[in-house]
Order: sequence, then structure tokens, then C-alpha cells
Amino acid sequence: MLKSRSALESYRVNADVDGADGRGAALRLGEITHTHLIQLGVYPGGAARVAAGVLPILGEPLPDSSVCAAVTGDQGDYLIMRIALDQYWVLGGGEDSVLEERLRSAIPTDVGCVTSLDGARTRLLVEGQAARALLGRLVAIDLDPNVFPVNGFAQTGIHHVGGLLLRVSEDRYEFFALRTYAASTWEVLLDAARPFSYEIVLPERMR
Repeated sequence: MLKSRSALESYRVNADVDGADGRGAALRLGEITHTHLIQLGVYPGGAARVAAGVLPILGEPLPDSSVCAAVTGDQGDYLIMRIALDQYWVLGGGEDSVLEERLRSAIPTDVGCVTSLDGARTRLLVEGQAARALLGRLVAIDLDPNVFPVNGFAQTGIHHVGGLLLRVSEDRYEFFALRTYAASTWEVLLDAARPFSYEIVLPERMR
């Protein structure tokens, strides 16, 4: 099976600490590869059957919230985000996940659809004590922890390019950019990070 190259392949040259203030890195910027991202589509009148089909697989009901992801699995295996009234994203499942196949088998084709977004999105990492300050310059949403908690998400844009921002932990955010615009979004992040000390983290060095 052919493996697609990262949209940021040509940007993996310099992984040194940089920044205008010359101090230790306040930011870590990078790409998370081997991402398993699946979109569930629900057809009109099919919500109950889709919900019943995926429940044994995901371990939790599909969430009602459109701002906070549901964490499912014994070890937080999946994050489920309701991105529209009739659409969900399922993130996770491990590098050798068979989640897509199981969901396809569980959802009748007359009530819903399952689409892999693995090659359609680039998952960018923004982490560190200055992560919120950096993103606050780029997105038009309130990132105050009381408003945007851990596992909170929002569909927003960076420099006129739409994507989805997910808060993973206290100082860790991930932005899912359309692959077509991943390189330009990455350049905007690097430019906005210039006032800070930052480290470009190659995928193989990420936890």
C-alpha cells in the first residue's frame, strides 16, 4: 500500500531551538503523523441506527456537545467530536487501527457513511507555556481555559484558512488543517512564533 508523504516534508530541515528572546524554548511546533481521523456522516432519519451501530465499537454514545470532545475507551483511545448536526469526527485508535473497517460494517449504507480523512488533513502541534499566547494572535476564538477547556474544540481559521483547533492538555493544542493549505498554515505559525523561543519538533521525536 502506498504511503502519502507529509505536506511538510520540505520543512523538516531545521529542528533547532530558535526565537527572538534567546531563552529556552517556550513553544514546540511540529506535525503529528500516523493520524487516524474518521468522519461519520448521518443521513436524515438515520441518527438512531447510526448511534446504535457505533456504540459497541466506541464504548460511549455519540456526543451532543459541539464544543467539547467525548473521550472513550479504557485508556482514552478515541476522541469523538460533533462537528455538525449530522457529522462527527473520530480521532485515534492506534497506528494499526482497524476502526474504519469496524465502523463501516456497523453503519448501514442507507443511514450513514464512513470516510477516512487520514490523507486529507495535516495535524499540527502547538505546545508549551506560550502556546495560548501564540494562538491568541491567530484565531478569532476565546482561548481562556474557563471557556476553552481541555478536550474543547472549535472550527476556526488561521490566516483565512479554515481548520479545527483542539485543546489536548493544559499547554498543548492541535490544529487540523486541510492538507492543501498545510504548508502555508505552517509558515504562518512559524512567523507568529518569532517573538518567542520555539523548537521545531520532527515527527519521529514526538511522544
